[in-house]
Amino acid sequence: MTTDALLEVPLSSIPLAFEGVVPAAIATVDAEGMPNVTFLSVVHRIDDAHVALSRQFFNKTDSNTVVNPRAQVNLIEPASGGTYLLDLVYERTERNGPFFERMRTRLDAVAAAEGMTNIFVLSGVDICRVEACRPNPPLEIDAGRKHNVQLERVMAYSTKLADAGDMEEVLDTAMAACAELLGNPHVFIMLLDESGESLYTVASTGYADSGMGSEVRLGVGLVGLAAERRQSVRVTNMGRELSYSRATRVDDRIGVDEDDIPLPSLPAIQSQLATPMLAAHSLVGMICLQSEQSGRFQSDDECIVAILANQVAMALTSMPVEVADVEEPAGEAPPVQVKYYLEDDSVFLDNEYLIKGVAGAILWRLLQVYQAEGRRDFSNKEVRLDPSLQLPDIKDNLEARLILLRRRLEERCDYLRIEKTARGRFHLQVTRPLVLSQVG
Repeated sequence: MTTDALLEVPLSSIPLAFEGVVPAAIATVDAEGMPNVTFLSVVHRIDDAHVALSRQFFNKTDSNTVVNPRAQVNLIEPASGGTYLLDLVYERTERNGPFFERMRTRLDAVAAAEGMTNIFVLSGVDICRVEACRPNPPLEIDAGRKHNVQLERVMAYSTKLADAGDMEEVLDTAMAACAELLGNPHVFIMLLDESGESLYTVASTGYADSGMGSEVRLGVGLVGLAAERRQSVRVTNMGRELSYSRATRVDDRIGVDEDDIPLPSLPAIQSQLATPMLAAHSLVGMICLQSEQSGRFQSDDECIVAILANQVAMALTSMPVEVADVEEPAGEAPPVQVKYYLEDDSVFLDNEYLIKGVAGAILWRLLQVYQAEGRRDFSNKEVRLDPSLQLPDIKDNLEARLILLRRRLEERCDYLRIEKTARGRFHLQVTRPLVLSQVG
């Protein structure tokens, strides 16, 4: 049996060639010896002597392998430009199992990003034995760019996450870890909402528009699909992988409310990594990274983010539920018209959308108490137990919504602030008169 050690070029020495930055080509022949060459979406290295090929639209390739199981795949290593030929022997097709599900999730997520869900369906994964791997033409083997990740830095951030005193510190530490360990400044974190059906952005860094409060339903788009399936999705060349869907693209903004906040996004995304945060097999949220550089995120990066993501999930779910007053008189500036819509708990400031959902309901309740009683200091516990809010019994939900609310206020206005004063306590700062009105 062929092993990695017996191949002229060990598969493990060319990991970037399997990232899909440059499309791979496969050649097969029919019973009469007529060759057929086509491109593959994914070539996945299984072990030292096997690869998995995506089976999608290639009827001719499929029929050829029935009569002749031998094929040749051409791989390109993007960092060096090295080309490698793999001589393969088809063994079987899998239509379920870990390799199939991982490949299906990746392809479905890319299609979902363009609104093409269920258009390009993975029908199976072809498992092939590698009989030879050689450079074409012969050249010096160059494994290409690799991140020099220092394990002591990973351990240091792991310790910081374990020692974090509150949710905000956990989120900020996680984003700092991704930025330093992967050398990538564009990160955002989403949490599962109280319905268990949507995610909302609670923290981001490196974007012109933070996207704080943006939402995505499970199963919708790349991030939503990765979250629904509890699987990490790593895309190394968005431009190439979306080429099929862009040919027949539909508008994935149809049905989206104009007041919805868009997800954090770079102008020209080429690489994307979306990793679920899991605790006790339950989805807590997602860590998402983007880059305008093709091939930016490698398999090692995916492993590092997965470690961080699960530790963040454990830190958030293990946070204790509970564990100075400064008065700022409202100034003489014109009053702010605060409008609250009962239907979706959305809040508008001077007719400009601010926030909706649970965070909107919380802000409205705080402003009502402030207007009625003049009170500015609150505790998490009293908000959680306020019967008018009907908050779900999820212990970390309130703190996450307060973080989201505070950051949205910091972005959108300078006269309303929510400031943390102690564990489980916060202060509402108001520096302009408010006029409250409710619709519905």
